[in-house]
Amino acid sequence: MQHLTQNEFHNFSGCLLELYKTCSVEDFSSHLLAIVSKVISAVDYTHTTLSFENHKTTTLDYKPAPGFDRLDTENFEQIAHQHFYENPLVGNYLRTRDHRAHKVSDFLNEQQLHRLEGLYGKLMQPRGIKDLIAVALPLALAAKSASKLYSGQDDIIAITLFGDRIFTERDRFLFNLLHPHLVQAQQNMNQFTQIEQEWVQQRNTLETLGIISLNGDGQVQFMSQRAWQWLKQYFQDSQCSTKNLPDNLQRWVKYQLSLLIPSDDIPVPHLPLKLEQEGKQLIVRFVTEQPLEKYLLLLEEQQFLTLSSVSLEFLGLTKRETEVLFEVTQGKTNPEIAATLSLSVGTVRKYLEHIYSKLGVQNRAEAVVTALKQLGGIG
Repeated sequence: MQHLTQNEFHNFSGCLLELYKTCSVEDFSSHLLAIVSKVISAVDYTHTTLSFENHKTTTLDYKPAPGFDRLDTENFEQIAHQHFYENPLVGNYLRTRDHRAHKVSDFLNEQQLHRLEGLYGKLMQPRGIKDLIAVALPLALAAKSASKLYSGQDDIIAITLFGDRIFTERDRFLFNLLHPHLVQAQQNMNQFTQIEQEWVQQRNTLETLGIISLNGDGQVQFMSQRAWQWLKQYFQDSQCSTKNLPDNLQRWVKYQLSLLIPSDDIPVPHLPLKLEQEGKQLIVRFVTEQPLEKYLLLLEEQQFLTLSSVSLEFLGLTKRETEVLFEVTQGKTNPEIAATLSLSVGTVRKYLEHIYSKLGVQNRAEAVVTALKQLGGIG
């Protein structure tokens, strides 16, 4: 059984500390390769995705050893695609699903390797490469379905080292020792990326809503862009900023906070603040979570309901029925409606019967309430 020497243990421990340091998504691939290069010496280090469905290799990052020319990654991907199954590491993974370190020299002797036109003749020989060693990492956190897993279509990430020597069993031992940490680092990055994307999505959602977060003293902790726009529009306070509430709103908040003080009296309800402007109104609601001493102001802008015979057509009524119902909402009696619309009183009654039937109500009062509810005029 192999063990790390004292120097190897010191180097390996330092590499692990560096591996788990936070880095950006853009730098992650090169970060992994830099760690691997400190553990195992090679000519080239590649971080690639392998798509078994279309036999494609995509280079995510590449690191040459000091003193070596850069690999032509575009040419590398083209050769890898054209001679995908020449690489015995590909066939071994498809047979075994083994993610641990394997070498080309595990499967081919020197004579067999030299017969390979693509892998050796076009890729390895021009750079003086004698062996490859690679480990596989899961591409995503989510477990793939069994049907996909065993059909040879599950994509993986491969970290491959190109050596100007035959890799040793010591190299394999070190690579396998590092492998679970590479997997964990990959999963950490996947989770970090997912959390970051969800946070950005939630942040964008918050920015479209009218939300203001307050601390226990009623001071602003967060204000969405939409809330800021509404405050400027409705309060027109030169002192208003994304960090401070307008004076009138601040006084209203202090009043709401005073209602939270325990007393023997019946609690006063937190009624919303309503501000009207040009046919619209801004509604500000105070929401509290006392144990956390955090509060929210929820802002909503509403159009004032304007009833008309046209708006009532959305209730599924005929044009004449909407005209009759509109006059009912204005408080007119049947004779008054008849005079306004040049109808007989009996015809008005007939129209009202049709309206009651369509709306599922019994009388004119219920018809008005139902119409207002369906058009959003009342809750």
